[in-house]
Amino acid sequence: MKLFLLPLLALSLLLAGCGGAEVEQNPPPPVQEDNVNYTGPAPQTADIQLFKLTLWDNIAAGNRCGACHVAGNTAPFFARNDDINLAYAAATPLVNLADPAQSLLVTKLAGGHNCWQASDSACADTMAQWVRNWANSTDTQSATVTLVAPPVREPGASKALPDDATLFGGSVYPLLRQHCVNCHAPDAAQTQSPFFADSDLAAAYQASRKLINLDSPELSRFVARLAGEFHNCWSTCDDDAATMLAAVRQIADSVELSELDPALVPSKALRLDDGVVASSGGRFEANQIAFYQFKAGSGAIAYDTSGVEPAANLSLQGDIGWVTGWGIQINSGRAQASTQNSNKLARLISATGEMTVEAWVVPANVTQQGPAAIVSYAGSSTERNFTLGQTQYNYNFLLRSAATDFAGLPALSTADADQLLQATLQHVVLTQDPVNGRRIYINGQDSAVRDTAEAIRNWDDSYALIVGNEANGNRQWQGTMRLLAIHNKALTAAQIQQNYTVGVGQKFYLLFGVGELINLPDSYIVFEVAQFDNYSYLFNSPYLVNLEGRSLPQALTISGMAIGINGQEAVTGQSWLKQRFNLASGTALSEGAELSAQGTIIAAEQGAASDEFFLSFGRIGELENVRTGISVPVQQITASTRESSDIGLRTFAEIHASMSALTGVAQEQSAVADIYQTIQRQLPAAEAIDTFVSAQQMAITQLAIAYCNAAIEDTSLRQSWFPAADFSASPAITYSQANRPLVVQPLLNRLMPLSPASSASPADVEAELDALITRLSTCSGACSSDRSLTIAKAACTAVLASAELLVQ
Repeated sequence: MKLFLLPLLALSLLLAGCGGAEVEQNPPPPVQEDNVNYTGPAPQTADIQLFKLTLWDNIAAGNRCGACHVAGNTAPFFARNDDINLAYAAATPLVNLADPAQSLLVTKLAGGHNCWQASDSACADTMAQWVRNWANSTDTQSATVTLVAPPVREPGASKALPDDATLFGGSVYPLLRQHCVNCHAPDAAQTQSPFFADSDLAAAYQASRKLINLDSPELSRFVARLAGEFHNCWSTCDDDAATMLAAVRQIADSVELSELDPALVPSKALRLDDGVVASSGGRFEANQIAFYQFKAGSGAIAYDTSGVEPAANLSLQGDIGWVTGWGIQINSGRAQASTQNSNKLARLISATGEMTVEAWVVPANVTQQGPAAIVSYAGSSTERNFTLGQTQYNYNFLLRSAATDFAGLPALSTADADQLLQATLQHVVLTQDPVNGRRIYINGQDSAVRDTAEAIRNWDDSYALIVGNEANGNRQWQGTMRLLAIHNKALTAAQIQQNYTVGVGQKFYLLFGVGELINLPDSYIVFEVAQFDNYSYLFNSPYLVNLEGRSLPQALTISGMAIGINGQEAVTGQSWLKQRFNLASGTALSEGAELSAQGTIIAAEQGAASDEFFLSFGRIGELENVRTGISVPVQQITASTRESSDIGLRTFAEIHASMSALTGVAQEQSAVADIYQTIQRQLPAAEAIDTFVSAQQMAITQLAIAYCNAAIEDTSLRQSWFPAADFSASPAITYSQANRPLVVQPLLNRLMPLSPASSASPADVEAELDALITRLSTCSGACSSDRSLTIAKAACTAVLASAELLVQ
């Protein structure tokens, strides 16, 4: 055993000699007693005892903060082992118990200071959880979000790195390849992330973007690491920092500022990372023993940041990709913790006799069965402690207890007729306790399936926690996992609803400064913003808040509010442009006055790291910018009421009924009923817009094809739709410029009868259909006899399957 440890020791010494942009070097600590077995003076107060149990016991080990921050080595001495009371005094200035994520202990790790894992964010999240455990008792533990003022930035006054890496390749990149390649490249002998010295210029550029500040080049991490932190300078640190600063300024000088329309009335500007992280704010986290937010975004490990040791990190094996905005997509393979680290689940759940498995999932389809193992703590497909599984449109709860066998059978499953499992984002929770037995909750609601309450018994602590499959690989599940939490207590219905309401994924509160516009300092319009996918952002539920708790001194009107991106108002997605918000004098702003419950999607341009947002207004207070082209009445909204509705999706039954009503084809007609039965569970099951996935659009299109085919094949319906069109002729005749309106206009009249203000303009729709028909009518003189009918069906599908029908 000693011989085995020697090469590991040698390797660790080698790694210590190759620092990185995310690691700080310190002198070796003095020899000290084992911190885990503390023998110093007893804690003098209950809070010091809580500090020891929740924080100090986790950080004082020799492979963490206890390696340096002990008496006689590196101040502050918050990990000292000689006196817990003195350690408490040293730790108190370093924590923010009101907002643990803002604690210096956390932000230092997030910035790359001696993280004990391969991910800085994983270390920071774990430290935040330990501080949160100290801040809250187990009865009241619930993460909170504290709004803080963002940096002041004028819209259009910031620079963004271009998508193209050319400027980087001619300035900063040569320095990195010359001086940093021995560590910060994936093929280096002693690899150290981030890989900004990668031989692939594009990959190196992506790894470098967050380390370059074009607005203040001297604040770039590349410069700061050399100038102030003396990190691996290649000559003298001052000279090297000046060389790097000149390279960053070369990029900055070549990037133009965005031109902002001087007529606009704008708020202050923000980037996504200027926001307050809202990803876990408000979650009930007491008794959480494993927690995965899948935040790493790259690599082969998904980190357990519950703060309960040992961390049961998941190793990603097989075809598994990272999802923008936190998550993993499992196509094949599995994410598995070691049996040794999974042991804590059996130990801690057996101690309480209760458990909760909580997951945010997007099943890839509704044909999986076996059951397919979404989350399993098992040794094989026939031996398990518990499994959350999928059988077509059912969720299954298999649990080893006094009433089941070693395979956890019989399983508790959602009812077939309820079809609760859908190919969309869903919050699924399994609970077990000796009084109520097993329960299954979907999207915050009890599924109402029941079994006899029995105690957890005979659990095997040698099994592994696995996501996406069983240990023997024969229960593959496909889909996306956005969050996974395991608790050793059964959550109540209220706590489950609370976590469902909080939602999932990387979200931020963006505080757009409007204090100067309404003559009330420290006032902000706040949006909850998330990366909806790789190509867009979701802006949701704006409200007006004053961080100093002031009230409005006089009545305030806000109208024509629009979202701007990178110096210009966004072309689409302006949900609030035609609304007016009226706030009465004396309206309290300490908790925020809601403006709207609506949300919208804004297209990404330069990416989350660079896109800059601002608000503009038709009117705010006494300031006004008159916009033209608004042809519908402005909607009056009083802030004290909820008169505006959420943007939502039609659910599967509503889509089916709407298509039937628009086309005149009965829902019971076999041509559409069979398709509906096949794809029903792939259609939206919830109205919330943030549950939408691309698989649902494919199902909507399939159903639209069936309806359009049935309608146009029906002679009577076709004649009523297009009384003057001749579909027996060739496309060149049927869709000639003279005859084309005989098809297009009746089609729009039939399928877009209401044309609300939120709809696309008829002219734009006609132009799209005209282009589609032109492409389909070109068949080089070899058109089939039914080509004209086929084109009509395609045009019908294009309209019927559009957002016109999908969005509420």
